[in-house]
Amino acid sequence: MSVSMLLAILALFHVFVYKLSEGMILKTEQGVLRNKLDILAQIAGADSKETQSARTWLPAFAEAGQAIRLVKNGRVEAQINKGIHSSLFLPTRQPSATVSRVVKHQGKRFSVLAVPIHTDKGTRIELYTDFTSVQRYLDTLLTALMIGSSILLLVVSAGGYLMSAIALNPVRRISQTVKKLDPSHLDSRLIVPDTRDEIAEMSRTFNQLLDRIYESVERQRQFVADASHELRTPVSVIRGYTNLLRRWGKEDPQVIKEALEAIDQEAARMERMTAHLLMLARFEDLGTIRGSEWVELNEVCGQRVRHWRNLLSDRRLIFTPFSQPLQIPVARSDLEKLLDILLDNAGKYSRRNSTITVTVTSVMGEAKLVVEDTGEGIPREAIPHVFERFYRASQARVKEKSGSGLGLAIARQIVEAYGGRITLDSREGEWTRVEVILPISH
Repeated sequence: MSVSMLLAILALFHVFVYKLSEGMILKTEQGVLRNKLDILAQIAGADSKETQSARTWLPAFAEAGQAIRLVKNGRVEAQINKGIHSSLFLPTRQPSATVSRVVKHQGKRFSVLAVPIHTDKGTRIELYTDFTSVQRYLDTLLTALMIGSSILLLVVSAGGYLMSAIALNPVRRISQTVKKLDPSHLDSRLIVPDTRDEIAEMSRTFNQLLDRIYESVERQRQFVADASHELRTPVSVIRGYTNLLRRWGKEDPQVIKEALEAIDQEAARMERMTAHLLMLARFEDLGTIRGSEWVELNEVCGQRVRHWRNLLSDRRLIFTPFSQPLQIPVARSDLEKLLDILLDNAGKYSRRNSTITVTVTSVMGEAKLVVEDTGEGIPREAIPHVFERFYRASQARVKEKSGSGLGLAIARQIVEAYGGRITLDSREGEWTRVEVILPISH
């Protein structure tokens, strides 16, 4: 709350208390004076025939700052005045009716009271009182309110400052820690206070954010390092054959042919690797994709299996579709890419005349795609790493099979981008089985 708002609230509170006190005090004073006037009226009524007697007892009832008049038939029969200006007196010809009011004169308040004497027709008694003492009390009350509010404002302001300083101290520590963060060293973390307030929650959330950023940066560093390492081999091969051409190419046509074939192969390998890297970057940027395109899984799988039967003519490809259509929220091009990766791997790492099976089923409201081959398999210790970028189970696979080492990493990115899951199981020397779970359109 701002200081100006607090001052406004205090001002309204002062006005409320002052006006309430003023009304109550004036009402109480008027009540006391009215009781006094009623007593005077009774005395005057009992002594109505003795006007001279009224002049005798009236002074006994008049206090400093008061005036009492006895008016009969338009004439002042008796009067005592102790400090009241005559301009405040009621006209003597005014009808004998009850009067009760508070008036102001020269900046001061005065009470004017008058009651008729019923035992003596045409007679009334009047009481005038200076309310200076009442006003002095009200002024004292206002001064006390102002002083008290000023002290309260100072106390509240000081307390608010101290409380805000205590409350914002963890925020300052967070700010200082953030300023000290070095993009090249993201291992610093905030100290989480042992509380259950918003500051502790914010510290934990920020640490989680730093963890994700750190993991992302580390993955990016590893990715760049792996990509550099993978690209170094084809670049070295190309440079080697280029030097070979410079030395012997002019004299030996066989050298030219061999060098050009090797350069072409390595260039094609670099091209595939670049395409795979771009695809990985695309899916990482997209995150989770909300499918705007729906495809029928049986139809796409059947089409890709027919395509790969032509490419893998020395393998038996068996496709078992689901008994009912399965609509899934996946772009056709992405689903085809996923199938191509899985079938390409199955073909590379299976024996001639072996069997590759593709099965589509529905399990608990989800589509299940299984690609299984009876090939060389993968060592058990390598299975947890097969979806990592540039990972290969053994150096023999690197030398014997052409590939970028990014296929399964791309497959995982595609599946997870559409809210699915992918797993791999294998027995070395016998088989490899890849299962893909994707959501179904209902």
